[in-house]
Amino acid sequence: MASSSHRARARLRTTPLAVVTGLVAAVLMALTMSGTMSAFSASITNSNASVSSGTLIMKMDGAPGATCYSNGAEKSTPISASNSTSCTTVNTFGTSALVPDSSEARPATTVVVTNDGSVSAKTFTLRKADICRQTSSGSPSGTATDVCAKINLVVMSGSTQVFSGTLQQLGASTDDLVLPAVAPKASQSFTFATKLADGLSNDYQGLTATVPLTWTFTA
Repeated sequence: MASSSHRARARLRTTPLAVVTGLVAAVLMALTMSGTMSAFSASITNSNASVSSGTLIMKMDGAPGATCYSNGAEKSTPISASNSTSCTTVNTFGTSALVPDSSEARPATTVVVTNDGSVSAKTFTLRKADICRQTSSGSPSGTATDVCAKINLVVMSGSTQVFSGTLQQLGASTDDLVLPAVAPKASQSFTFATKLADGLSNDYQGLTATVPLTWTFTA
């Protein structure tokens, strides 16, 4: 019968062997699993997956060579929250000095409004300031106070009449003038023809009538 010391030495000899055997089995299993996970594969990454907002920029051209953009002096000007500007270089009513002469041709001014953006202007309106203001053109000037009612205006878009009446009537109207929609890069031309009423006396000299106009695109 083996002594207890012999049995202890036998256990010590077999334990390392069991540990080594277990480690070898674990390594083989890991290699087997690694081989299974490294099968063929294919993938695509959409690195340019993006969407952009469009632009709606109004451009106005008038004589003599004046140009305005809704976002500023140049098209490259950053677009502000309002995307609107005050254009003082384009006078839609023209700069002619009117006289009360029925035989004189009606002075006409043409402005071209362009949708210089990338989306359609679904609505296009012309809004007045709801008032016609009279001022003096200089010194001396006449003393009449109703020159707005004495200047007639006809606005045409091609063969379509947009407005006909006095500047006082234009300013007093509370309704916007609804104009045709404008596609991207498309333009519309408008002709403004003004005439001073016939038979006016000298107290209508040197007077100016002003009706601010606001053109608006909406996408």
